[in-house]
Amino acid sequence: MSQSPGVQLQGGTSDLLDGRSDGRTVSPAQISRAVDAVRAAGAGGQILFQGDSGYYAGKVAEKIVARQALFRLAVPRSRPVWRAVAAVHEDDWIDAVDYPDAQVAMLDYVPAGWPEGTRVMARRVRYDAAVLSADPRSRRSRTVGRDQLALVLDGLEEQAYAYSFIATNEELDLDEEIAAAQWEFRRRTRIEELFRDAAHGAGLNHLPSASHQVNAMWMWGALLAYNLTAWLQMLAPLGVARRRIATVRRLLIRRAARWTATARRHELHFTAQAGELIAQTLARIRAHRHLLPT
Repeated sequence: MSQSPGVQLQGGTSDLLDGRSDGRTVSPAQISRAVDAVRAAGAGGQILFQGDSGYYAGKVAEKIVARQALFRLAVPRSRPVWRAVAAVHEDDWIDAVDYPDAQVAMLDYVPAGWPEGTRVMARRVRYDAAVLSADPRSRRSRTVGRDQLALVLDGLEEQAYAYSFIATNEELDLDEEIAAAQWEFRRRTRIEELFRDAAHGAGLNHLPSASHQVNAMWMWGALLAYNLTAWLQMLAPLGVARRRIATVRRLLIRRAARWTATARRHELHFTAQAGELIAQTLARIRAHRHLLPT
């Protein structure tokens, strides 16, 4: 979730569910908590929710609208959507932003029962036949229409388009607005890096107990660890790129050192490279001590 226009503030909520639960059943409550948290943090502009097809539900969209927010939610591929995209005139496709061989267009289709003002945007990406597979497990091939895929696999066509769809309640009239919205939606996948890092770097991939309460505390601990490493990187001179938790741990935390005591003075002695990096980080932390709560 972010404040729009422009990503000025990001926030969210988390719940730990079992593998059989449908996340859409708890999404309305999550939406309210997320909006309240972002407003409490000082966001005063329009709030935008972005989510994958796991959040695709009219009730979810209705809750977002009820909280006076905008949404962009991935739409599952279905027969009505395939029919709608087949009706798009070739001249209505516009080039996507920062995505070669990709184009976007608005569809003449509204999901049944969704809030008034909902529209569906399509993106298509051209692929050569050589990269498309007949294997039903192929994620890329599943995004190509059956008829197109059959023609490619039979050697009758050299290229095919893969499609994805977004439902939104934004007022997107200009080509630039449509392309920008689709580009911003693609960037939401950065959150997947957070989940992956929290799983493999902070232990969220192995819950320790059969108790839901214990596992919920473990989840919050893993997310706290992720945030602590993110804050640490804001102070540590590790470069501009975001580093994974394992890298931060290797460079700053799990470092061998000697503990010495001289004239009642205790000191840690690191290797030259580690010592310089840790010293710079500690100096930056001390310089910002006045910002810490007392």
